[in-house]
Amino acid sequence: MAEQALSDLRIVDLSQRIAGPYCTKLFADMGADVVKVEPPQGDVSRTMGPFPDDEADPERSGLFLHLNTGKKSVTLDAGRMPGLALVKKLLATADVFVESSGPAVMAALGLGYEDLKSEFPNLVYVSITPFGHTGPYKDYAGNSITAMAMSTIMYNTGDPDREPLTTGGAPAEYIAGIHAWIGALSALAYREKESAGQLVEVAMADAAACADEYNAAMYGFQGAIRRRFYSRHVFGYPMDIMACKDGHIVVIPGAAGFPQRGLPQDGAVSPMALLMGNIEMDQQPLFQSGQERMIRWREVDELLQPWLDEHTKEEIVELAQALRMPFAHVPTVQDLVESEHLQARRFFQKIGHPRAGELTYAGHPFRMSETPAELSCAPTLGEHNSELADE
Repeated sequence: MAEQALSDLRIVDLSQRIAGPYCTKLFADMGADVVKVEPPQGDVSRTMGPFPDDEADPERSGLFLHLNTGKKSVTLDAGRMPGLALVKKLLATADVFVESSGPAVMAALGLGYEDLKSEFPNLVYVSITPFGHTGPYKDYAGNSITAMAMSTIMYNTGDPDREPLTTGGAPAEYIAGIHAWIGALSALAYREKESAGQLVEVAMADAAACADEYNAAMYGFQGAIRRRFYSRHVFGYPMDIMACKDGHIVVIPGAAGFPQRGLPQDGAVSPMALLMGNIEMDQQPLFQSGQERMIRWREVDELLQPWLDEHTKEEIVELAQALRMPFAHVPTVQDLVESEHLQARRFFQKIGHPRAGELTYAGHPFRMSETPAELSCAPTLGEHNSELADE
């Protein structure tokens, strides 16, 4: 196999939970030597599951196994001198240091950025915290749901007459992890030119706010505040999640569906009318403009729903794609894992683990033709203590 893109790097990972470990997972999957420094009891994600048969086991946590592929594990107490000395020993050979405890905790350990920058001037120091190192919230605790709330993503999600909603899982953690990885790579590129490390500070709330889908831009340019609008996209309606015969479908006709500005020209029939086999539909006053459909969306739903109820999600997607309409069905996790498309791309991979056995793992978010990423199993707790102590 070709040498991997980041195989010349060493990363010391003192982070826990999701954002930091996801950042360092991306390094490990691209070949970097990632040393995961865990407290004696292990990363807290080892307690979070999911677990086979719901039996808690720090070596069989699905979350930990997913986030820590390809890493080495060393256990130590960074608050005591022997452990701190080993961390310093690892940092002497490291290119990147990743932590998620924040500046106050790290300074108390003697591992803050200001403590290390003179001793390790070429080190890229990555700090991932809920609200960053500055500002009135810098010492506040937080997690994905608080970051999603503060980003305005929650404010725009849900029914207009109900409470705001967040998406499932912990998206802000993963968004922060991705930005931390990008920031670290950028700092490494700078170091290549200037022979100097630097601090890369990532606030989870900031990272989530970057994904707010122009909410801030709309307010800045127009003074307008987007409101919650059911499962619909306000612009270019219909863009919606609707029920069909055997599940749910994402209806996105866009410019290729209903005519956006007036009726089809020169006797043409819109793709949406062709999809539903109702060529007279375009002539109804309801479809004179996208603005009209947005205002009268309930009437549009009443027209579409009977046809959707008669067709399966696969039938609808196949028909829509033939008309260049980007519909999609809403899959279950089983549908996703068994997807013909993802199987053809070999996205999901099976990896063996000495304690957890063979499991199915999600693949990589991007592909490189010359230096492909590679998945290998996560470490057992303290698996590499002897190896790293002897370096």
